[in-house]
Amino acid sequence: MELITEPGTINDLVADAAAAGHKITPRLIRDWTEHGLLDYPQRRSAGKGHGSAPALYPASQRNLLLTLLHHRPGIHISSLARIPVSIWMYWGEEYVTLRQARRALMTWLGDARASRHKARDAAHSILGKIGGPQATSRDRRELIDVLTEAGWTGRPDFPRMERAIRAVFEPGYGHVRKDAGHPSAPMMTDSMIEVMKARLIAATALRDGHVADEELTDARDAHLFAYAEYAATRPFLAAALPPGSAQLYEPVTAEETLSNCCSHLLSTIGLQLMHPENAERLRGARAFQRRPTPAMIGLVTPPQTDG
Repeated sequence: MELITEPGTINDLVADAAAAGHKITPRLIRDWTEHGLLDYPQRRSAGKGHGSAPALYPASQRNLLLTLLHHRPGIHISSLARIPVSIWMYWGEEYVTLRQARRALMTWLGDARASRHKARDAAHSILGKIGGPQATSRDRRELIDVLTEAGWTGRPDFPRMERAIRAVFEPGYGHVRKDAGHPSAPMMTDSMIEVMKARLIAATALRDGHVADEELTDARDAHLFAYAEYAATRPFLAAALPPGSAQLYEPVTAEETLSNCCSHLLSTIGLQLMHPENAERLRGARAFQRRPTPAMIGLVTPPQTDG
């Protein structure tokens, strides 16, 4: 599909969709705008005494709409919200503004108490990363239950969570702490719990309106530097895993990057809230480094230019 290069009205967006084989209404566009899937259009004056001219959406938003519609079938709106968040994270505000990214992030985050099923799916995903063949079925069920309860209620029982993670990740190790993976980036129970705490703290802070724009941008930049380094070293980290073991180091692909962008951002926000002294130190160090580009992570073109 040819890339759109000019701004357009809401009627133009409806026509764009129709030309691409999608039947939508202005109401859907307004609804997606409220949820951050699209940004608010720019209001225009029609001249003194003539009221307002139709508001304009920039070309980037017209292209973004087509990308969202392309991925829409069978996908919930909260999952679609990852697309504008990922564009803001990796390509910047030229394509998606911070205000839009925040709304989209909140749409993805949703109300944790509204879906126990969603919390259970997330728990199974975590189990798939840390579960070893020596863990018992009973221990696996306990971990699923404690993670589901934490994600669903927003009130985690950290002592119980730690016991459950150790039972699955460190079965039979007692007081000897197990790690896995490459020595330079070992996966340990303590680090897993730290990340889970960070995500829960960040989710609460975002819902309560306690994450400022500057903190959100700082978290994005911190993730970009860390993720670019991870992308470069991941093949060496994964090679240290024994055959048949759980995949502790997720692949760096366009699909995985998009799929996990919101959870990555959430983790970084939480870690910076938990350790502000480290965040400040790393911010100073990044000031003298070149900001990573999408290509350094293996991303070639922004998603809204996909055919």
